[in-house]
Amino acid sequence: MKKYLTSALVLMTFFLQASCGSGVSSQPKEEKGIIVYYKNNFDQDLGGFRGARGLELDLSKSEIEGKALEATVKKQWKGPGLSINIQGSKDLRMAFMAKGVQFRRATLNVFDNKANDNTTPNGYRFLPDDRWVPVLYCLDRFRYNGRGRDYVDGDTDYSGMRFWLEKLPKTGEAKLFLDNFVVYRGPDTSPPDKIEDLKAKAMADGVRLSWSMPHDNAFPMVYAISRSRDGGPFKKIAETYYTEYLDRSCGSATCTYRVLAVDFENNIGEWSNVVKIKGKAPIQEMKFTVLERDRENYAEHVREIHKRGAGKVNKGLVCLYGDSLTGPTIYPYMVAGALGVYKVNAHGFAGVTTGWGVKNLEQQALSKDNPEFLLVMFGTNNVRGRMRDRKVFRGWVNDLLTIAKKAEAQGIVTILGTIPPRGFKDSESKPEAVFNKMLVEAARAHKIPVAYVFEEIQKSGDRRKFIWRDGVHWTPKGMEVAARAWAKTMRQVEFVLRDAE
Repeated sequence: MKKYLTSALVLMTFFLQASCGSGVSSQPKEEKGIIVYYKNNFDQDLGGFRGARGLELDLSKSEIEGKALEATVKKQWKGPGLSINIQGSKDLRMAFMAKGVQFRRATLNVFDNKANDNTTPNGYRFLPDDRWVPVLYCLDRFRYNGRGRDYVDGDTDYSGMRFWLEKLPKTGEAKLFLDNFVVYRGPDTSPPDKIEDLKAKAMADGVRLSWSMPHDNAFPMVYAISRSRDGGPFKKIAETYYTEYLDRSCGSATCTYRVLAVDFENNIGEWSNVVKIKGKAPIQEMKFTVLERDRENYAEHVREIHKRGAGKVNKGLVCLYGDSLTGPTIYPYMVAGALGVYKVNAHGFAGVTTGWGVKNLEQQALSKDNPEFLLVMFGTNNVRGRMRDRKVFRGWVNDLLTIAKKAEAQGIVTILGTIPPRGFKDSESKPEAVFNKMLVEAARAHKIPVAYVFEEIQKSGDRRKFIWRDGVHWTPKGMEVAARAWAKTMRQVEFVLRDAE
């Protein structure tokens, strides 16, 4: 750390003044174990971000807190840019909240003077339309646009970065919103400060909570809300990216609340002060999704496994493990794009079965990565579109349970994915559907999270858009659907883990 700080003070000075919650900084700053090069919440100004022809920049009200940078992009390949001067890619990170309106991915380039080439993420983070999401990029996992290497050199000389629009929309405007933008050298192990000013107000439609964003060496990413009803135990009820929340399920009970902040590397802060209030709104009926019901079932087990791996696994690393469906080069990039804040590695092998997965788990995945999360999908080469005796299916499902249990023994949280449909003649893909049903039942019995890949593809329309003509492997669109299925389950797992006693 001292080596990086010394070089930072000599070589890494900004060409701009960056305003942020902790004041104005013109040079890198060491804070709680990281070096911060740029930090801006956009409440005062654009912080050095600039536009060009075909781009309009402004500050707009942010639902998160205060103001946000708003970029209206009117030409393809255009977007907001920032001048920087940072040496070395090792452990360099860029984190921010983003929202796109017809701006589908957080596409950007970071220019390396030494290579005279732009570097770019291998997996652009997805931006769901008109919804804030957190983004964390590790710049040492970027690639050069003009080279065939997987990752950039360690000895980089970054001079600027720029977001860009992939494709102009046919109608309407394309907009990119950014908030709580920070560039730092990590890893970050320090949680946000405790929230000191939680307030509650009984409204006609529920209890409205509000608080101020606490200080963090980077920025808070998300907030966890916990509630006690009528003196009962506290239970986490929600997460939000905003500094306010409306609880519609307190009813007329006396509810006590507390809130904590979590940063971009999932460091969890302390619970805030508590506030007690009597509600005055009718309880709105809660409708739970399949994923939420699953979460209630596996929550305690997943917390136990994750606690077992604390300090032993590679925090922030996700490993994909499976057959040829896991093997395509762009597949892990799609999953990284959907997950948003994780590093993703993939180990996929053509033609292999569940039994192969059991025998080779340690050598091919665990010993190489020792990840925080293991996402497993085998079975396509077992089922092969044919109905089998249930005992045969059960044996293959047991293989998947064995993989999960082996990983869990090392403190690795495991998610099992249902296998995609096969072929085009059978719209229900019955053999795969039966196998998947048995997999889901077994996973629930053993309190293992499930990602519903099969179900996501089935409800997305014509399978020919998602499965190649061979009826087995998926197209890029199919990989994206699968990535979103993994992400939906990961959101529930994160909900479980972003909590404190």
